[in-house]
Amino acid sequence: MAGDDADGRNKSEDTKRGLLLQVATALALSVVGFNIGACMSFSGIFAEQMTSADARPALSRSQISWVASAYAIGNIPGFLLSSYANPRLGTIRLVQLCAPVLAGGWLLLALGNSFWTMLAGRALTGIGVGTAFGPTITHIGEISSVNVRGALSVFLNVMISAGMLAIFLCGWQLDWRHTCLVVGIGPVVVMFLVTLMLPRSAKWLISKGHPVEEAQRSLRFYHGHDYDVDKEIRSIRDSLGDQHKCDASLLDVLKLLKHRRYSQPFCIVLVSFIFFMSSGGFTTAAFAPVVFKQVGAIDNPYMGSIFVGVLRVTASVLTSPVMSKCERSTLMMTNGAVGGAACVVAGCFLFYSAALADYAWVSLVSILVIVGAMSFGIGVLTNVLLAELLPNAVRAELGGIVLLLAAVVNFGMLYAFPALIALLGMPGVYWFFAAMHVAMLVFAKFFVPQTRGKTIEEIQKMFEKDDDVGQTVTTGQ
Repeated sequence: MAGDDADGRNKSEDTKRGLLLQVATALALSVVGFNIGACMSFSGIFAEQMTSADARPALSRSQISWVASAYAIGNIPGFLLSSYANPRLGTIRLVQLCAPVLAGGWLLLALGNSFWTMLAGRALTGIGVGTAFGPTITHIGEISSVNVRGALSVFLNVMISAGMLAIFLCGWQLDWRHTCLVVGIGPVVVMFLVTLMLPRSAKWLISKGHPVEEAQRSLRFYHGHDYDVDKEIRSIRDSLGDQHKCDASLLDVLKLLKHRRYSQPFCIVLVSFIFFMSSGGFTTAAFAPVVFKQVGAIDNPYMGSIFVGVLRVTASVLTSPVMSKCERSTLMMTNGAVGGAACVVAGCFLFYSAALADYAWVSLVSILVIVGAMSFGIGVLTNVLLAELLPNAVRAELGGIVLLLAAVVNFGMLYAFPALIALLGMPGVYWFFAAMHVAMLVFAKFFVPQTRGKTIEEIQKMFEKDDDVGQTVTTGQ
């Protein structure tokens, strides 16, 4: 009996060790998310500081918009590169290669004295983040146990929010050049050093034809030595299908989208990203100093921006336990209803700002509600759905394609936001965001599946029910 108790304690400790390694891996790779938040929020402090009379070098409004949005332009080749490189290298190797690119981009931006140099620095950070982001999401999903997968996927969003808050805090006290040096380089170095100790995921190793011993070592690293690795490997191979080919080209993958089991999860994830980029919460957070200067509800626009950053971090942390208890569709519908109502209120108060000057705080609260609803909803769900829905056989390739298309939408929103304010006025912009929230609610109600508590392999089978049985899961048909 004493021996059985000792074995039980050893197994429990081994399982805890595996969970701790999953958490440590998610935290380290989430530095990519920290860079996303920092890069996005940098657009706001750069636009605010460079429009002052004593800004150096002097840039036109068009040039400021280009530098602010060049990060999203860099995302596009980054996501293309990710679709090609991730299937061949795996997430860990790819992140190690992207770390110097990210650090170099921040350094070039900080030291640049011309429009073209700053544009190049922003583009480099976009390429680094674009290449590493999708693989990071899928890797966290692949190495996580079912009961913690949703919570660990939230880490990316916590770090995105932390990156935004760090930029606003530094932008409040420092100029944008010193902000680049403080926020941009240190976390990337830490991420690089930690990844030197991490194995690649078993799902990726098996799908790309690596020796089964590597996959076994990876599973034991992340789940403990008593984990049933043989059962997990059989499950992964079953999900890939007998005809799966590890050397499929990107064209082979695109051809698979004619089948429902691939096209449906691909479209759900893609549309979720489009709502994330175009429903206003992320754009408001990125351009917070500009928005709060227009709202006029607070004297220092950076204080409002810091409120946004603190709210995002808090909401992202609180989302972790909520994610394990609520369906993904419920969270997205709640985001659509609450965020949409807040957008309508914000638009109305901005439209009647002169008459409602004594109630300007209402517009401030409305904007905070928009960002908070996004942080509890679509801002978290995009990463979770990307990790859960895409099929094992083509996860790396389709993930890169989704993020590539999302980057195009993101660039459009970043570049067009100042122009939209000039064209529609701030009230019109927020009424447009309200319409997008309503569309998000309808989409979540009818199209987002219930995946809470299911393994990735079980989720994959949900999309195979009505498909042609003869169309085997493969990347080499």
